[in-house]
Amino acid sequence: MISRDIASTSINQSHYISFNKLRINLFIAIMVLVSTILIAQNGERNSLKLGRDKNFFPNNTPGVWSEIYPQIPRVTYWGVTFVNQDVGLAVGEGGAIIKTTNGGQKWFWIESNIESTLKTISTLNNGTRFIAAGDAGKIIISEDGGETWNLLQSSTVENLWNMQMVNDSIGWIVGEGATALKTTDGGLSWNQQITPYTSLPYWDVDFIDTLRGYICCNSGIVLKTSDGGNNWQILQAGDTRSLFTIYAFDSLWISAAGFAGKIVYSSDGGNSWINSGGNMVPSESNKIRFINDSLGYLATGSGIFRSTDKGINWYSTSIGITYMTTNISFPNNTVGHIVGSYMYLVKTTDEGYNWKKTIINDDFLNVYYKNENCGLINSSKFIYKTCDGGKTLDTLISFPYNNIYSINAMEFIDSTIGFIGSSSLTIYKTTNGGNSCYQTNVQNNNDTIGTIRKIYFRTSNIGFALSADGKIFKTIDQGENWNLKLTITINNPIFTGIFASDDSTYWAVGTNTYPFEIYKSFDFGETWITDTVDFMDMRDIVFINNEAGFIVGNNKLYKTTNAGNNWFLDSSISNFGQGRFGYYDENNFFISGTSVYQTTNGGNEWIYYPELDGKSWQNSISLITAELGYLVGNTGLIYQYKEDVVPVELSNFSGFINENEVNLKWTTATELNILGFYIQRKRLKDDRWLNLGFVAGKGNSTSINNYSYKDIVYEADVYLYRLKQIDFDGSYKYSSEIKLNYSTQIRFEVFQNFPNPFNPATTIKYDLPNDGLVQLEVFDILGRRINTLINEYKTAGSYEQQFDASSLASGVYVYKLQFGDFVSSKKMILLK
Repeated sequence: MISRDIASTSINQSHYISFNKLRINLFIAIMVLVSTILIAQNGERNSLKLGRDKNFFPNNTPGVWSEIYPQIPRVTYWGVTFVNQDVGLAVGEGGAIIKTTNGGQKWFWIESNIESTLKTISTLNNGTRFIAAGDAGKIIISEDGGETWNLLQSSTVENLWNMQMVNDSIGWIVGEGATALKTTDGGLSWNQQITPYTSLPYWDVDFIDTLRGYICCNSGIVLKTSDGGNNWQILQAGDTRSLFTIYAFDSLWISAAGFAGKIVYSSDGGNSWINSGGNMVPSESNKIRFINDSLGYLATGSGIFRSTDKGINWYSTSIGITYMTTNISFPNNTVGHIVGSYMYLVKTTDEGYNWKKTIINDDFLNVYYKNENCGLINSSKFIYKTCDGGKTLDTLISFPYNNIYSINAMEFIDSTIGFIGSSSLTIYKTTNGGNSCYQTNVQNNNDTIGTIRKIYFRTSNIGFALSADGKIFKTIDQGENWNLKLTITINNPIFTGIFASDDSTYWAVGTNTYPFEIYKSFDFGETWITDTVDFMDMRDIVFINNEAGFIVGNNKLYKTTNAGNNWFLDSSISNFGQGRFGYYDENNFFISGTSVYQTTNGGNEWIYYPELDGKSWQNSISLITAELGYLVGNTGLIYQYKEDVVPVELSNFSGFINENEVNLKWTTATELNILGFYIQRKRLKDDRWLNLGFVAGKGNSTSINNYSYKDIVYEADVYLYRLKQIDFDGSYKYSSEIKLNYSTQIRFEVFQNFPNPFNPATTIKYDLPNDGLVQLEVFDILGRRINTLINEYKTAGSYEQQFDASSLASGVYVYKLQFGDFVSSKKMILLK
C-alpha cells in the first residue's frame, strides 16, 4: 500500500510536472501564434509600393506593336466609386486611374502623374470633383470629372487606405501610422486629427453623419466618435484579429470584417460584438458595403460574399473565383461594381445575384485570326471571339464549358475548320469558324487525367494531338477520329511541341522527360523513336527545311543544321522565359515568352523588341501575313503587330561598300521632334527587315545634320538598306531604300596603269563593288587638272579606261579616281 501510495504520488507529481511543461509549451506556442498573427496582420497590408511597373501599363507609343486590349493598366485595383450607373472611376497600383462613362462597357486609362499605388477614391459636387489617395501619403484631386489630376499637399508619408466624403465639405482619410486626416473644405486641404494612438494602423473609416463615425484598426480595435472626431472611445470588437473594413447602419448596428476570416457585428453601438455566421471566409476581408437595410456585400481575398440579414450571416457568391476582391461601389440598389487583383472588374445589374466581368482578365493561351478583324482567343476556361481586331471580346457560348476542366490547345486549318483540345483527352471540332462545335472521337478518351496540350496539322487532313501525360494521337480524316500512336508511361513527358520537317518526318518535344529526349517519326507519325540530347525543358520546335530546325526551352534556343543529328545552343538570344514559336513560313517566325524575338531570314538573325519585355507571359502569336499578326498573353493582353511603310523626306541617303564594310550616310536639312533613326537591312531575296542599330537624332534643328553608320556583311549578296525615323511622340516614317551589291570577288580597287611608262596611251583599270558615281581625273605634277576622263554613274563591276596623252609633254602625271568616300591616286610616267 505504501509503496503504491508512493508510486501513486510519484506518478501524480510526474503528471503535474509534465502538465506544467505542457502548459508552458502551450503558452509559448500560443504566444508565438499570436505574435505570428499580429506580424501577419501588419505585414499582410503593410506593403509600400512606390514605383510603377510600366510593363503593366499601356504602351501608347505607335510602332510595329500596339496594344489592342485592354488598353488600361493590368494591375490590382483598390478603390472604386460611381457617380451614377454610367460614370465611375477606379484606382490601383502604380497610380493607375481608369474611367467609364457607359457603366463599365468601356474603360479608358487616365494618367494620374504619380507612380504610387492609389488605394481609395471618392467623389463630390455631383461628380465634378474626385479625390484619390494611397501609398506614401499621396493625395490627388480632379476638378473636371477625373480627366486631369493635381497633387495636393499632404501632411503625412504614411500609406493611406480608405476615404469617406461624408458630404461635399467634410471627409476623412485613414491609413497606417495612426493617420486620420480630416477635410472641411471639400478635400482641398487635409489635417491630421488627434486620436488615441500614435502608430496603430487605421484601416477603414465610416461616418453616419458629420458627427458620428467609426475607425477600425489592428488588434480588433474600433474607435468611435460622437462629436466629429474631437474625442474618441476605444472599443474591442471580438478577438484581437485586425479589422480592415467597417460599415455603420446607424448609431447602434455596425458590421466589420478583417484578418483571417474575422467578421463581426454589433447591435448596441459597439459595446458588444458577435461573430457572424454562414460560410467561413478563408482569407482577409477588404471592404464591406450595404445597399439597403439588410442586403450587403463583402469583398475578400477569396471572392465575393453576400449577406441578406444585416451582416449576421455571410455566404459566398463567387464559386470558382480565384481573384482577390478589394472594393465595392453601388450607385443604386440594383447596379454595382467590384474591383480586385489582376484587373478584376465585375458588374451586377440584379442586386448582386449575378456578376459579369466588364474587362476580360483571363490569361490568354492561344490565338487565331483569320483576317485583321476577326479572330478567336482561348484561356483555360473560355473561348472568346472578336470581330473588331480585339477591341471587344465576346464569350463563345456554343462551347460545352460545363463538360471540361480546362482548355489548353486551339488550332485552325483555315477560317472555318478548327479544333479545341481540353481535359480528359477531349477534342472538339468546328466547321463554321467557332459558331458551333462537336466532340470528335479520340481513342482511349476514357483517360480522365490526360489533357490535350497541342494540336498540329501538316495538311488539311493529317494532324496530330499531344497530351500532357505522354500520348501522341494522329488523324487522317480532318480530325473526325484520332488514333493513339505513342504512349510514354515512364516519366510521362508533357508534350508541348510538334512540327514536320517534310511530309513524312515529324518531331515532338516536351518537358518532364528523363533522359532528355526528342521524339521523331520517319513514317508519317505511325511509329516514333527517341534521340537523347544534353538539354532539357523543351517547349516548342520548328523546322525550316529538311536539315535546319530550332527548339526553344527555358530561356534557351537550340539549332540543328543536320536534321537533328546535332543540336547546338544559339547564344545570340535568351531571357524569353518558356518560349513558344509563332510560325509563318521558313523565313518569318517569332519566339514569344517574357520577351519577343523575330527572324526574317530563317533564324540567321533575330530582331529583339524591348518594348514587349516583361509585359507578362506572351503565350501565342497568330500571323495573318508576314507583316500582320496578333500576340496574346496573360491578364487579358492582346497586341497587334503591323509593319506599315510611310516615306520620310531626307536630303540625302547613300551608301557604298569597301571590302565587306558597308558605309551609310544621310543628311537632314531640318529636324522637328526627331528622336533618332533605326538602321534596317534585308537581303534582296528576303521579305523582312532586320534592325541593325540606332543613331540618335538632333531633336529640333534648323541646320544641316550629317549622319553615318557602318555595317559588316559576310556573304556575297545584294543588300537593301533603309532608315526608320522615330519621333519623340513615337510616330515613325521610313526612308527610301538603297541597294548595295557585295561580292567576295570584287572590292573597290584602282590598279596601276598599264603600260607604265607609256607613249602615247595607257589603260587604267578599276573595280567597283556596288553602284555609284565615279570620277576619274588626270593632274600634272603641280596639281593642275589636265583632263576629266569619267564623271558618271556606274553599276558594280570591273572597268578599264583608256587615256591618250598625245597632246601632252613628257613627265609625271597623277590619275585620281573618286567613288563615294573612296579616293585612290596613282602616278604614271609619259615618255616620248
